[in-house]
Amino acid sequence: MGESQVRDIIRLEHIYRSYGVRNTRISVLKDINLVVKEGEFVAVTGRSGSGKSTLMNIIGCLDRADEGKYFLDGIYVTDCREKEITEIRSRKIGFIFQGFNLIPSMNALENAALPLMYRGVGKREREYAAYHALEMVGMSHRKDHLPGEMSGGQQQRTAIARAIAASPPLLLCDEPTGSLDKTSGEEVMSIIENMNNKGATVVMITHDPEIAMRAKRRISISDGKILEE
Repeated sequence: MGESQVRDIIRLEHIYRSYGVRNTRISVLKDINLVVKEGEFVAVTGRSGSGKSTLMNIIGCLDRADEGKYFLDGIYVTDCREKEITEIRSRKIGFIFQGFNLIPSMNALENAALPLMYRGVGKREREYAAYHALEMVGMSHRKDHLPGEMSGGQQQRTAIARAIAASPPLLLCDEPTGSLDKTSGEEVMSIIENMNNKGATVVMITHDPEIAMRAKRRISISDGKILEE
C-alpha cells in the first residue's frame, strides 16, 4: 500500500491547551502538530507534567483543546457537540488503562461486552464479540470470573478484550504495564503488538524506556511540545 493511500487516524493541527490555577493560566500544550497513520504503533514518553496525559485526553476525546483542529479517522472532532463526541469515542477508540477500570461486580465476559452494550448492540451479538475478544487475549476460559478472582495480568488482558471487542480503529494505552510485574507486562505487550500487527493503530503512553522501544515510532513531550525521536 502506498504512503498516499494510508489514511490518517489522528491529525492534530496547532493544538493549544491551558488550565486556570487560581488567578493564573498554565500552558500545558503548545502548538502541537501530530499525524498518526492507520496501522502505526506510536509510544509517547515524557516526564510528569510534560503534557503527555493532556495530549492523550484530547486524542481520546476526553478533553477539548483551547485552540487548533483535531481530526479523528477523518471526522472533524473540534466542532462536534458532546453527544456526538460520546458516540465517536465509543465507535472509534478502545481504551486500555493502567488501573484496568473493570467493573468489580461483572465477570470477564460482561466487562468485555460493556462498550457494545453502551452502543445498543443486542445481548447475543455483544456476548459473541466479547467472547471472541477474550479468546484473542487468552482469557476465554476465565469468562465467568470476576475481576477480584483474577491476577493483575489477567485483569489487564480482560481490559484489552474490552478495548478490542468493538473493533475500534484506534487503541489508546495509558501505561498499560504500569501495574504489572515484568512477566505479566511482557504478556500484555505481546498482545498489544499482535493487535497492531493485525491492523489496529496504537498510541501508548509509557514512562518505561524498554516498553517505549517496543513501539515502531516514538515521540516525547517536553514542556508541552512534541519532540520526534
